[in-house]
Amino acid sequence: MKLFREISSAIPKNCVATVGVFDGVHSGHQYIIGQVKQMADRSRVEELVITMDPHPAAFFGRKIDLLSTMDEKLELFERIGVRNLLVLNFNSEIAALSGNCFIDEILVSRLSVSRLLLGYNNSIGHKKNGVSEIYSGKIPVSRLDRFHIDYSDDISSSSIRNLLVNGDIATANRYLGYDYGFSGVVVHGFGVGRTLGFPTANIELSDARKVVPCNGVYVVSANIGGTVYPAMLNIGSRPTFGGDNRTIEMHIIGCDSDIYGSELKIAFKQRIREEQKFESTEKLVEQLRADRSFVQAYFIENPLTLQ
Repeated sequence: MKLFREISSAIPKNCVATVGVFDGVHSGHQYIIGQVKQMADRSRVEELVITMDPHPAAFFGRKIDLLSTMDEKLELFERIGVRNLLVLNFNSEIAALSGNCFIDEILVSRLSVSRLLLGYNNSIGHKKNGVSEIYSGKIPVSRLDRFHIDYSDDISSSSIRNLLVNGDIATANRYLGYDYGFSGVVVHGFGVGRTLGFPTANIELSDARKVVPCNGVYVVSANIGGTVYPAMLNIGSRPTFGGDNRTIEMHIIGCDSDIYGSELKIAFKQRIREEQKFESTEKLVEQLRADRSFVQAYFIENPLTLQ
């Protein structure tokens, strides 16, 4: 993949292009990019995917929980075979452009794009002056039909965020087209898990803007230095021990190394249960054993893969 951080003469001319934030590069985005690649191939040109950094919502000061960091987006674009990617700095100049002006001044005049394909609900340009439904400017502009999976509800970055914060990992992953995850660093915690026979790694997110699923216990995989382990992960406040701060703790099965300070990647597979307060540590340990058995059974049916 050729990555461009600014508009330059090195970007191929006459590309079929698409523009979007593409947070999560989910299955709907993958469909759009696939259609762009097909049209480019038919026209014997290359495709150009244009994304923005920072996220426009963040630029305007609104809080936004991200499905993907920019580094993660780059990995995902690479994975689906994008040939040319332009990451535009979303600034006040671009924010002020109407959709039609963005097409004429950026895509046509500066990038020599030959055609633009947009998702059915994609909006580019200032909110009061977006792309006209019938664009009669210098290049053809087309909107693709809504993308469905099994007649599902709307597949969008916002709908996937909602699924994650409600704990519906299975549907979120299906909409994404891959397992949702985040990166983090292992930090010292309270050390209670080790006394119970379930040593845990406390995780500090590498990027605090990432979506964190709702409180509960999850089946996850943990990639530590290229080795992938089965694990169970708890998000919550440790109510059995009177905790009040939200933490992310993970019991990694089969890893006996000292990993404090290590960075790892976590991929969510399934939610096991809600977080709950137990009447005794014995009851908690009994449940933790059941949770670990659930995780082990899950990975017997679904062998670990490097993601």
